[in-house]
This record gives sequence, structure tokens and C-alpha cells, in this order.
Amino acid sequence: MVTLVTGGLGYLGSRLIRELPDHPRFSGETIRILDNYRQPRFHALWDLPTYADYEFVEGDIRDEELVEAAMEDVDTVFHLAAVTNAPETFDIPEKTWEVNHEGALSVYRLAREADVDEFVNVSTCSVYGQTTEEITEEFECDPESPYGEAKLAAEQEMLGEYDGAMGLTALRLGTVYGWTTGMRFDTVVDKFALLAATGEPLTVYEGAEDQRRPYLHVQDAVRSMLFAPGNLGDGEAYNVVGQNGRLQDVVDAIVKHFPGVEVGYTEVEHLNQLSYIVSDEKISSHGFETAYTLDQGVAELADKFRAFR
Repeated sequence: MVTLVTGGLGYLGSRLIRELPDHPRFSGETIRILDNYRQPRFHALWDLPTYADYEFVEGDIRDEELVEAAMEDVDTVFHLAAVTNAPETFDIPEKTWEVNHEGALSVYRLAREADVDEFVNVSTCSVYGQTTEEITEEFECDPESPYGEAKLAAEQEMLGEYDGAMGLTALRLGTVYGWTTGMRFDTVVDKFALLAATGEPLTVYEGAEDQRRPYLHVQDAVRSMLFAPGNLGDGEAYNVVGQNGRLQDVVDAIVKHFPGVEVGYTEVEHLNQLSYIVSDEKISSHGFETAYTLDQGVAELADKFRAFR
């Protein structure tokens, strides 16, 4: 059988495709990677485990014929392909909708037609918007970016079409951080680590130090994806959060592991400056617990940049 990973060369996908061969449920399966090289992470194909069977399909999830062909013999789909940089999506709202909504729904519906057993849709806590309440999955969503709007619409339509024939899980991931082969540096922890390593100051919006948001180590994100088939798949959404941390907690971790970094403050507010906290009680009740902390993630990033320290 075959496991299909859309966006398999991306930040999360590049780590997932390396974890799949060692997972009991997926051991021995062919891992089919679908990616369009929107971000040219060719290096994500290097040094894959040689004891696993990989296939690569270059293409866009908006190409229905290509996606239909990629579903051959597939029993599990991990759908990660998306336009993921939330601030960027304010500049490309139409493309964001085409990929994150229309493309995602196409992948989901073609998977159903192909009699796939399990579909894991990687969603985001960005569907919620800003609030002072602790957010559960029942919270009335109010996304504040084209990215969040498109992801929410696709997720809700998938869940609305769920009929039990194919397992479906929507994982609403917190703000992901940590090292992978397919690194990205547009999220706050990774960006601050890169700036600190290369001698650039950290710029923090004045008054934002106590803003809180859900953070999630990339390995815990991948672990939640591997957990979903066989344990969830009930047509529901699940929050996945490592810790609800303050921006100051991020800054403190960076300063600890990158001694001497300069921290500056600005009155200019950045896009996507949201403050909210998220409950992971629902997925915890099914037996999933996160294992990594902000401090561990920053320590890992600091080690990767050790030549600059």
C-alpha cells in the first residue's frame, strides 16, 4: 500500500516523510511525496532512509488529473500542501484561496473517490482569531488572515461532508517551531533564532511582550499526524498545542541560547500580531501528549547555528 504526503518537501512534510518508515503502522508502505517546488526545497529529498520505498510526484494540488493519479493504491493521505505564510497571504488572497481551500477540497474528495482509508488534514490554530478566552474546538472561529480564512473554509467543508466511510481528522496546529530539513523562517521562534545567530537584533512590537499564543514543536506536530490514523479519524477537529507561551518567553529562550543578542522595540505593529490561548484537552483525552518545550526547540536551533555562536 501507499501513504501519500502532499507538500512533502515543506517544513512539516520533510520531517514527516523521514518519520513514517519507522512507525509501525506505516512501516513497509511506499511513501509517495507530492510537491510543486513552490518553495524550492530540493534538499528535502536528500538523505532519506534507504530502507524505505519512496516515490516523488512533482505537481500542484490544483491539478485534479495529477492528484487523481497520485491516489492510486493509497490507503492514508497526509494533506500538508498549502500557502502557509499568513502575512504573505494578505498580498496573494486569490492564490491562497485556490490552494488552501479549493485545492485542499479537491485532494479530500479525490481521496474519498479512491477509497482511501484515512485522511489527515493539517489545519491551524489561525482559524480562531484573537480572544481572551481559552479556546476549545467549539469556539466560534474568526480568522484574521486570508490564510486562516481559507484553511477554515476547507476544514469545515471536509468535516461537513464526513460520512464515516473514510477516516478524517483535522489537526489545528499551534505556531510551529524547531528544526527540520525543509526549514522555514517566517514564524517567530525560527526567525528570532536566525536573527540572533547572524548578529541581527530582535525587533519586538512595544506592548506585545505579554501576548500569548499556542506554540508547538515540529516533532510534536509530526507525532500528532502519526497518532491520528487509528486513534482519531472521527470527522472532528483537534487542537495540538505544546504550550501557550508569551512572546517574552520566546525572547527569553533566544537570549538564553544566543548570549549577547540585542533586543529592540518598535512602535510599528506587525501583521499577524494575535494573542490567544488554546486548549488541547480534547486530543489529550484520546491519549496524545506533547513532549517538547520552547527551550528545547531553541536549544536545538542554537546547535544548528553553532558555528556562529
